[in-house]
This record gives sequence, structure tokens and C-alpha cells, in this order.
Amino acid sequence: MPTYRIDTANSRVAVRAKSAIHDTDAVWDRLSGTVDADPAALDRDARAELTLDMAQFDAGDFLKNRKLRKDMEVDRYPHARFSLTGLRDVRTASDGQVEALAEGVLRWRDRQVAVRATGRGHVDAAGLDATAAFDLDVRELGMRAPRFLMFKVDDVVEVTVTLRAVAE
Repeated sequence: MPTYRIDTANSRVAVRAKSAIHDTDAVWDRLSGTVDADPAALDRDARAELTLDMAQFDAGDFLKNRKLRKDMEVDRYPHARFSLTGLRDVRTASDGQVEALAEGVLRWRDRQVAVRATGRGHVDAAGLDATAAFDLDVRELGMRAPRFLMFKVDDVVEVTVTLRAVAE
């Protein structure tokens, strides 16, 4: 089965925390790891092991970055890990892109959270290019939604993962 190494320079995790007043976006750009997948049989035995450096993010300004760094306790919990356990409902769209439901486990802050992300992308012998999205309740990771100034963001955040990988 082919193995693809994550292209750290072109992969990222974006998180949007919504509030009634103003949404907050943050982007993590230190994603690494590998994906094992057979382009001809993505629904069989696709696996991935990804690691995200939680200290390397940008929420748009110094104050938000400092607040999030403290709330997330990145010094204590510097890495989040995701293990893909499989792809379900794999289908090829009319434009040739593959659509699927990615299932796996997110591990961070001494917790484990089951993840089901809807994704779309392209994979062939040379590489992988995919985007997947899911909602995450931060309370499942032992956190409370942060407050920025006088407003609180929702406990459920939108997570979008962009993966670029090259065949090893």
C-alpha cells in the first residue's frame, strides 16, 4: 500500500469559533505525519497518523494568540494527534474528485474524541490533496470555550483540515 508523507508547508488546520458578535479564526500550520492508502481502493485499509504542533498557530492578533495559548495550555499539551481508522461512503464525484467520510480518533489533553469528517480530494500514485471538515465540542477535550473581551464563543467549533502529501 502506498505511503504519503504530509507536506508540512502546504497543510494546515483551521478552526472557527463562533459567537453572537464576532467569529474567531485560528490556523495551525505545523501538521506532520503519514497517510497509507491505495488510490484504487480507498475504502479498504486507509490509515493515517497525523501530529499537530499546537503551539504554532495564528488567531490574527497578539492578544488572541496569548489568550488561546493560555486557555489551551499548549506548554502542557504541545501536540494533538489524529489517527484515521478508515474511510466510509467513498464515491467519485462528476469532476473526478473523491468524496468520503473519514473516521478516526483525536488525542489531545489526555483525552480521546471520535471524529467523523466529511472530505473531498484527489489521490494518485504521486500524491494526495484533500480537505475535510468536522464540528468539535471543545468540552470533550476538557476545555471551556474561551472568552474574548466581553463575549464568549460557542463550545462547538468548526475544524477544517487541508492535507497535501507526496508519495514516499
